[in-house]
Amino acid sequence: MADMQSPLPESGAQFREIHRADPAERRRTLVIVLLAAASGALLLAAMQHELGVIEARMLAGDADLAAGRFLLLARASFVLLALVGVITGVVIGRGAAAVIREQRYPHVNARVVRDFVVVRGDRAVLYGRIGLGLALGFGLAGILGAIRGWQMLVYFQ
Repeated sequence: MADMQSPLPESGAQFREIHRADPAERRRTLVIVLLAAASGALLLAAMQHELGVIEARMLAGDADLAAGRFLLLARASFVLLALVGVITGVVIGRGAAAVIREQRYPHVNARVVRDFVVVRGDRAVLYGRIGLGLALGFGLAGILGAIRGWQMLVYFQ
């Protein structure tokens, strides 16, 4: 993760700063992505199974129990939507705040999966502000989407 200087391709006299990739972070990221994908697949399978149970209850004439199970499944989905949006927003926001504070992108403690040319000054602050906007967008999308979904459940009761 050490920063290094390397010559610019167009000029032998100037140097650019490189924020080196962390091989351990590459492995960690791969494991996290694989676990997230497996968890998502299992969650989708569980939801499909539950929808099948709800359909069977409807066909058996037990509409009240089916509606209750559907509402529970929908509410859990909306809570998960809000949770993912807020967590994603917090993670992105913390990194963006560090970029603005240090006026350096990527920030000093960033663990990256590929080498980056370090950007400093006003341009780094711009990147940080864009990151804060993105963080806010993720958080709001998760929360507002969950609230709107929860409100729409009134039509199913």
